[in-house]
Amino acid sequence: MLLAHRAMVRDLERIGRAAGELPAGNAERTTALRDYVDRIFQLIEHHHEGEDDFLWPKLRERGADEEALALMTAEHEELTKVLRAWHATSRRLGTDETAPAELAAQTKELREQLTKHAGDEERELSGRLAPALDSRVWKGFATHMRKTAPGWTLRFMPAWLLSVAGPGERGGVPAAPVGRLFSGRLEKDRRAAFGEHY
Repeated sequence: MLLAHRAMVRDLERIGRAAGELPAGNAERTTALRDYVDRIFQLIEHHHEGEDDFLWPKLRERGADEEALALMTAEHEELTKVLRAWHATSRRLGTDETAPAELAAQTKELREQLTKHAGDEERELSGRLAPALDSRVWKGFATHMRKTAPGWTLRFMPAWLLSVAGPGERGGVPAAPVGRLFSGRLEKDRRAAFGEHY
């Protein structure tokens, strides 16, 4: 979860910069950026849906702190509004000349909100929610996320997580060999969306 949060925030920074610098008339870059935004949108939405549909109810069953769960739910509701508006703007790239600047501004707002939420979530999971968490809950959550994930993420996610993992964290990345196999493809997709020097 820590790596997923880190990867989301880092890619949002890159997306915002790429949108602000998007060369007019560059159809290939525009398409690549629009497609990359769509992937990050799906990943963030799936991450939050997994928590809302599985993790928070499971913790509630175990008597977890209700105030902490209410905070997580409220932050997800607010993030969903911003996330969906951001994604809708990205769909206009290539057809609306105002879309790149709008996307850059919305990405900044989304990144700030997501950074705050990730910090709150990490604090609550290691604080008020920790007494209701154990390895069985985490294993169940991981299984739920795999079963409900779009098929393309099974190749993308391991490489995406490895790209932000430090040396001591790489052992915790699920399907790390798959990640190493697809790391080159991830870098190619990023260069196409963000430019050579991102």
